[in-house]
Amino acid sequence: MKGLLVVAALLLTAGSANADFDELARARSLLWAEGALRLEVRKGVDPGSPLTPATRFQAERRIEEALPYLYIEAVQDVAVDSHDSVGDRLAASGALYRALSELGAAGALRESAAFTRDLHAVIVAYRFPFYGEYGLAAPFVVHERPFPIPRILGFTPARTFTGLVILAQGDFPSHGKDLRERVRPALLPRLYDEDMNPVLTPEMCDPQALRKWGVAAYAYSGEEAALQAYGERIGELPLRTMARGVFGRNATDILLSRETARQLLSRERNRELLRGGRILIILDPPGR
Repeated sequence: MKGLLVVAALLLTAGSANADFDELARARSLLWAEGALRLEVRKGVDPGSPLTPATRFQAERRIEEALPYLYIEAVQDVAVDSHDSVGDRLAASGALYRALSELGAAGALRESAAFTRDLHAVIVAYRFPFYGEYGLAAPFVVHERPFPIPRILGFTPARTFTGLVILAQGDFPSHGKDLRERVRPALLPRLYDEDMNPVLTPEMCDPQALRKWGVAAYAYSGEEAALQAYGERIGELPLRTMARGVFGRNATDILLSRETARQLLSRERNRELLRGGRILIILDPPGR
């Protein structure tokens, strides 16, 4: 399948991206807590024709041919950062279209394929990672070395932590806007203090860490049992704090208290956890 998808990706980026795929119904889910996008594609079949293995094969082949295009379509509104969506970046870069098409082809994991119960269609479900070798975030990590993280001099009562957990459920004052907003997930969010001094930007992170798992992971529960699933990332002694505000056109960036910022920036080991993206953000479950 991978070879077929790569060929399809090259054809689409060569100018056939406007091919007519209206025959394919699709449903998308953004699984931020799992760091993945799930895409379910449905191709109708002629109910009057004999249902043979060849019928299903032809339907699946048509879906596979369209998959790079469908992937590009599905990620258009995913937030890259506080200002841009993937679609915004695509509009400014033809090379990015090709890169994402190839990532969609190489990173597609087929979860299931089957006829519908009424045997009138074939449904194939795929999962695409946000991070990793074929992750959606990969083309947006362009620096080779991390920029310096701000250092706060002087004495600050702080201990060494293994990670950072930010409770960001509910709505918060939106900096620069006369309203309150909920924090939304993004591939590469930023952290600021209450005075809008940067605490962490993607460029300050180790690029290898960004490609591996991004600036931060997202979860929907701050219960101790739920946090154990992120032990590799946040360790046994994370600093737990609450968001104080939200920032950006896409409402993805989080404002931390001045005290929390000082705790993080006054010790090298704590700056190191920021550099490694050892951050977990707790959001409201989808639909709330």
